[in-house]
Amino acid sequence: MRMQKGFTLVELLVTVAVLAILLAVAVPGFAEFIRAVRASSDVSSLTAALSLARSEAVKRNQPACIYSASWGNGWEVRLDVNNNNSCADSGDTAVRTFGAVSAAAALAVQEGGVDSSQVVFNGGGRRQGGEYTIAYRSVANECNPQRDRNLVVGPTGRTQIEACTP
Repeated sequence: MRMQKGFTLVELLVTVAVLAILLAVAVPGFAEFIRAVRASSDVSSLTAALSLARSEAVKRNQPACIYSASWGNGWEVRLDVNNNNSCADSGDTAVRTFGAVSAAAALAVQEGGVDSSQVVFNGGGRRQGGEYTIAYRSVANECNPQRDRNLVVGPTGRTQIEACTP
């Protein structure tokens, strides 16, 4: 009798079934992991933009801000050239442009509870106006304290990162 090499059909089907079960268990957890990594990356990008705007304001001794007409589509760090505490003017200088947040994410910026298109720092690096809160949600209109964050810019211009509260 001759010895045959390879797998039998039964062995192959059992292997495929075991792989299918493993994938069914692992994929949902992996999707959540990807969402958490994207959220962390987006929050880091926002924090970097806030730090850059504050340091540019101090370095140049003039107001600087983060500005966006639509926060979900990205933002710019700008210098307020005419010192009117608004970086929406066409003459204001863009220092750096940051890309959009993840596709399903939502971003809202509020100054004292009112929606704002900018976060302004004066020439001393302190914030201009009321307290700014930047709410990052990895899924729009949801608050998951595991991954979603609020960035709060206090009176001194320092940024605190807090977990969102549902």
